[in-house]
Amino acid sequence: GNDQDMFGFIMLGAYQDARPEKDNGPPRVKLGLKDLFVFMVYLMMAWPLPQLMHMIFGSWAWPVFWMGGKAPQNEWGWDYMRLNSDTSDHRWYLLMILQTRIFLQIGEVIGAPGWAQVIIYGATCAIPMEGSGYLFDFCQDRDQQPYALYVFSWVFRNWGKGCPIVLRWVQMYGFFYVFCFHFLRPFVAFITKRIPARCRTNTWAAIAFSASQMIGVLMALFHYPNLVLESGTGLQWAWLEMSVAFLQPALIALGMAALPFNLAWWGNTTLGCYVFHFYFKDQVGMWVWSLCDWVAWDPTGLLAFFLIIGLCTIFTTFLGPAGHYFLLTPTLLYPRIVKAMAGRPKVAVHAGARPRSSPLAIAGGALRGCIEIVVGGSGNGKKQIKL
Repeated sequence: GNDQDMFGFIMLGAYQDARPEKDNGPPRVKLGLKDLFVFMVYLMMAWPLPQLMHMIFGSWAWPVFWMGGKAPQNEWGWDYMRLNSDTSDHRWYLLMILQTRIFLQIGEVIGAPGWAQVIIYGATCAIPMEGSGYLFDFCQDRDQQPYALYVFSWVFRNWGKGCPIVLRWVQMYGFFYVFCFHFLRPFVAFITKRIPARCRTNTWAAIAFSASQMIGVLMALFHYPNLVLESGTGLQWAWLEMSVAFLQPALIALGMAALPFNLAWWGNTTLGCYVFHFYFKDQVGMWVWSLCDWVAWDPTGLLAFFLIIGLCTIFTTFLGPAGHYFLLTPTLLYPRIVKAMAGRPKVAVHAGARPRSSPLAIAGGALRGCIEIVVGGSGNGKKQIKL
C-alpha cells in the first residue's frame, strides 16, 4: 500500500545517494544543485502547476472534494493557498527528503558518526508534540500578515487548519531515510554474500514476491490503516508498521529481479507520474466508481480489476512520462542551446585581456549540475532519474 511504496522509494533513493566516491568509502551527502532543483519542483507542485493543469484539463485536473468545504474562488490568492494540500499534498515526500538531507549534511560537517545521526533523528520522532503530533504551526495565529500566511502555507503545506513545520509521521519517514543512508548499503552487501546459490532462482523470486503480497493482505486485514506512518499516533505500533513497510518492498525487489522484461521506460519516468498523478485523483476516483457500476454484472469482479489496471497503465505509459519530460525541459534544452551558441563566430580577445563569461555560460554551469544529477548517466550508458 501507500506507506510500503514510500519506504521502497526511500530505500532506493538512500541507496543511490549513499554511493561512495571510492570503494569502501563513507557516504557523502553533497548537498547542492540537485536539492535546489527538487525544492523548486516542490514549490511548483502547489503553485503554479495546479492552476496550469486546471487551465489545460479543466475539471479533470481539479479537486472535486475540498475537505467538505467550497472550492476557492481565487485560484491564485490566499483563498486557494490555505487549502493547497487538496491539490498537492503528495509533495510532502520531497520536503521530507530535503529536510533529512540538510540534517545529514550538518552531521557530516560536524563529524557525527552514522549511528549517532540515526539516534538523534530518531529522538525527534518521540519528543512531545502538540495535538496529533505537530510543532511550530505558524498559521495557527490568524492575525499574522496575509503574505506571511501565504508563504508559510506554500512552503509547509496547508489543509485549511494550519501549516506545521514538523509532523511526527513525516519525521518517521525521515528517520528511515537516515537509517538507510548509513546502513542499507552495508546491509545489502552483507546479505548478498550469504545468500546460497540454490536460493537465487526464479522459484525463490516468485516466493519472495508472493510473500510480499501476502504480508500486505494480512496487514490490511488486521492492522489498517497504519497509525504512526499516517497520523503520528500509536507509537506502540511503530515496530510493526516500519518493519512491514521495509520488508514488503524489499521482497518485491527480490521478486522483480527475475522478471525477464525491460521496464526502464516506466522506471525512468516515475518523477512525472509522481508529480502529476495527484491532480487527477478526485476525477479518476469518480471514474472508477462509475466503471465498477458499469461492470457490476460481472460476478467475478475481475473485469473491473483489469480495467482499473489498464487505466493505471495508460497513465504511467503516456501521461506521466509527458509530465516527466516537461519538468526536465530546461535540462534537455541546455545541450542544444550550448551547441547552437558554439556555432556563433568567436570574438577576438586582446592580449592581456581577461575573457568574460556570458550569462548563458554562468547559468549553464549551474544547470549542468542539475543535468548530471537529475539525468545522470550510469556506468552502462542508461539514464537514471533520482530524487
